[in-house]
Amino acid sequence: MDKRELYSIEEARKLLGGIARNTIYDLLRNGDLSSVEIGRRRFVSSTAIADFIAGATKSGINSKSVTRRCNPNQLALRLLRQRRRRSPHSGTPITG
Repeated sequence: MDKRELYSIEEARKLLGGIARNTIYDLLRNGDLSSVEIGRRRFVSSTAIADFIAGATKSGINSKSVTRRCNPNQLALRLLRQRRRRSPHSGTPITG
């Protein structure tokens, strides 16, 4: 890709290794990746992409901090499943 100042969301996704559409929008929403709005379109600057990569490299961001967050109901179900797996009695799940 040629060196420009602004990239569309799709182009920015490709520059960031082909990350998922939801992932880039999560990064934008959380402020981890800055963007510029022009009219009805959103663009990511080459500087923002470079800063994000540099920051992720320096701070050692792992995949968990960049993945999509789950809603509270999903989190509750996940915790419940973990508690059932850790039950001290074989075959008797922990409830409550």
